Amino acid sequence: MKQSVIIFLHIGYWLLYWFLFTFLYFVSRATSQALFDDDWATIVLLASLTGLISFYTFYFWLVPRYLTRKRIGEFIAFGLLTSLATACLTTLIIAITVYSLVSIFPEVEGQFTLIAIFTVLALVNGILATIISGFITWYADMHIKEILINKNLQAELALLKAQINPHFLFNTLNNIDVLIERDASRASLYLNKLSDLLRFVLYEAQHDQVPLAKELKYIEKYIDLQKIRTTNSHFIDLKIEGDAESISIAPMIFIPYLENAFKHSTNKKIDGAIRIHISIDHERVTFECINIIDKHKRNDQAPGGLGNQLLKQRLDLLYPNRHTLSIQANPDQYAVHLSLQLHASQLPAY
Repeated sequence: MKQSVIIFLHIGYWLLYWFLFTFLYFVSRATSQALFDDDWATIVLLASLTGLISFYTFYFWLVPRYLTRKRIGEFIAFGLLTSLATACLTTLIIAITVYSLVSIFPEVEGQFTLIAIFTVLALVNGILATIISGFITWYADMHIKEILINKNLQAELALLKAQINPHFLFNTLNNIDVLIERDASRASLYLNKLSDLLRFVLYEAQHDQVPLAKELKYIEKYIDLQKIRTTNSHFIDLKIEGDAESISIAPMIFIPYLENAFKHSTNKKIDGAIRIHISIDHERVTFECINIIDKHKRNDQAPGGLGNQLLKQRLDLLYPNRHTLSIQANPDQYAVHLSLQLHASQLPAY
């Protein structure tokens, strides 16, 4: 929700608040039994003082600190104390004002009545502040979810197009076809890897979360299929450290950077032209991919794959304040360092 809308909502609340007291004041004065003995300005001033203190104490402190963290008991206790303290403060101000005018403190019984009235008034304002704060938070969450759905859809479609494209499929199938005549069993193994790769992208990657172990298996199979095109087994260096069990991750977070590495590292005679290191430490996953850029291959598209901006937006939405991304590019190599703070969880098997 825009800040201007929130400000307008607050202004509207207080205008309605003041109108209500003005209405009650004049209706009361028109009847035989007046509810208010003081003048209108005094009534509105006292009601506003009580309302403002209680409303914004709930709005800026109690709701975000206790209610949003599901500390319900503390929220209720501090809410009641806030209402009572606000009422006592208002009553004290009235007593001091009366004493300064007539040099006599109001009667104790009258003060207790005022405390009770102002406590109820403060509590009502606190409840309304909680409702308004909850509405704003709900609206913001809905807006973020809508953005997340749209960005995820864009990213998933782009990833799908990048992964399931004729160029990749035809190259892989042609390589397997050539391999069939020389080593049928090995060709069958690669064909099964390709089948698993497509199944993961078309079905399992549609979930919001997938087991990290499956994501790593996907990466290993993807690299194996890329290796068919070279006799240099040291062209790619993949290293995975740590235990991926019971950890989930958003699907295909690392793949765009791998695709980019293979796209711009075309000299397969170089050992370690692509170096991939994935480290898993409890609930943190660190991904590092460094690739040597082939200067002799003409390519009008700069390294970046699907577009770093789209990938950064997806990370911001999926892992807000729980990731760090560093990209270093120079004429010789392209390095990506991505760290994700994950939540360990037991996932059912698909």
